[in-house]
Amino acid sequence: MNIKIGILMKKRIFICNEASFIASGYGIHGKELLTRLHNSDKYEVAELGCYSTVNDPRIQNIPWKFYPNLPKPDDTEKLNEYKSNGNNQFGLWRFNKAIIDFKPHIVFDVRDYWMYAYQETSPLRKYFKWILMPTVDSAPQHFEWLSTFCNADMVMPYTEWARDVLVNSCGNKINLFPKVALAGVNPNDFYPIDDRASLKEKYFGRKDAMITGLVVRNQKRKLVSDILLTYKKYLNTLLISGNKDLYDRSFLYLHTTYPEEHGWNIPALLLEFGMLDKTYFTHNCRNCGNIEASKFQNAVTVCQKCNSASRTFPNPTNPLSTEKLNEIYNLFDLFIQYAICEGFGYPQIEAAACGVPIASVDYSAMSEICRDLNGTKIPVKRLFRELETNADRAYPDNDFTSKMIYDYFINYSEENAKKLSAETRQLCINKYTWDNVYKIWEECFDSIDISDLKDWNDPTISEVSTNMSVPGNLSKIEFVKYICDNIIKEPKLFYSGHIQMLLRDFLSGIVAKNSNIRTINHQEVVNILEQYLVNKVNHEKLRVNSHLLKQEDFITCQNPKR
Repeated sequence: MNIKIGILMKKRIFICNEASFIASGYGIHGKELLTRLHNSDKYEVAELGCYSTVNDPRIQNIPWKFYPNLPKPDDTEKLNEYKSNGNNQFGLWRFNKAIIDFKPHIVFDVRDYWMYAYQETSPLRKYFKWILMPTVDSAPQHFEWLSTFCNADMVMPYTEWARDVLVNSCGNKINLFPKVALAGVNPNDFYPIDDRASLKEKYFGRKDAMITGLVVRNQKRKLVSDILLTYKKYLNTLLISGNKDLYDRSFLYLHTTYPEEHGWNIPALLLEFGMLDKTYFTHNCRNCGNIEASKFQNAVTVCQKCNSASRTFPNPTNPLSTEKLNEIYNLFDLFIQYAICEGFGYPQIEAAACGVPIASVDYSAMSEICRDLNGTKIPVKRLFRELETNADRAYPDNDFTSKMIYDYFINYSEENAKKLSAETRQLCINKYTWDNVYKIWEECFDSIDISDLKDWNDPTISEVSTNMSVPGNLSKIEFVKYICDNIIKEPKLFYSGHIQMLLRDFLSGIVAKNSNIRTINHQEVVNILEQYLVNKVNHEKLRVNSHLLKQEDFITCQNPKR
């Protein structure tokens, strides 16, 4: 029956996403893929929008099935349920119900590990193929992450570097798609603006400004402090060498967010490094939408256009339009990606599509993208093992970066800049476009064999025993595996990241979390695994009686034109 379904019906593909109308990297990635999947007319597609509320009017403009994750702000009961588990923000509480309603053959996710890990232990895994595109940004990867990747039906690496990390970690245990999917840029959205001098005059008040730019989220792994210090060294070198004119025309541009809960204290850094007059930021008015570039003033200031106190730094809830972001990129004469690691780093290809030459740290995805775009690789001064992630991170050579900026602008000429700009853009659109990315994903989805999937419409409920008794004299490993295989009857569950971590604690007999240390025994393991069994039974009943879902508001809010 499933073979007939695979032949006669379109494959149904379900993506978990931040939301395709959210101006974030993952949101854009999901939108670009879903749009092409939908427009191809080869597939039926649906999206779980994790950062969309049920009553968001933008849902009605989406042509595919869309399941919002956030409850209505005034729905107290649903809000309490949503807040009861931190993973609900990533779609946990909606996921199983949404796929029961949509009945996908394929579920895929391109977000961070902690955003999709819950999907691995879905009691409905036998009904769909699970495809991941993990953001491998460093090595070594966490043990539980690798367990999850090995348990996925297919893993699509972002980069060759990521693929090599996974292969070196797990050999052939991970079912890796043979091609790298990358990420893309729309060359019609990001492109060079011919009259850049007038653009600089518009934002800076002078046509001859020489600008080094970064587009970064204000977070720990983005080296905001280092780039400020490095650029200060560049400015000092200009003064020492007597290049006062170039010093006067040189500026660092940080298109970033502020404040951030775990971000850099930007005003303190500007003051410490003496960069208050040499660093510019983007400001976006929430009231009238006016965009301004200026030196740092405060997190909220008065807009010069509408005179309201609503001028703030752009962020995911107050984003710039693509048109305005394109203008910001076109202000730059040189773009630098400065971070301790990157799973990809979208700004690199957006800047390159605008014809801005790039320089990136020679580590993780940055190294590969910089190579492809003929940019300048910034050497790693040293690798360090980060406490929080137990992964190697990279500190770049700040002295090299400072000299690189100096050499670039000292030898700058309009003729060479135009030639380099054209070469950079061409290299970018030859490889890093969404159309190219989609071709690889289409090949991946078409390669997935769905003939062995259980039928979503099977009217029978899988028989499971509620008796959790286990034979004696089993080792702890055999104990857990017996429950997964013979009671829950989900052999793959044993190899999931969550169960492997449970087994690790069980073998040691101790659980250590947030400075709390306690013991773990056989009964506690049974109790935890029993929840999987209960979850399986409940969702099997709901699958067979899926008509009961029709009253759920996150399902009934669908665009009726679909």
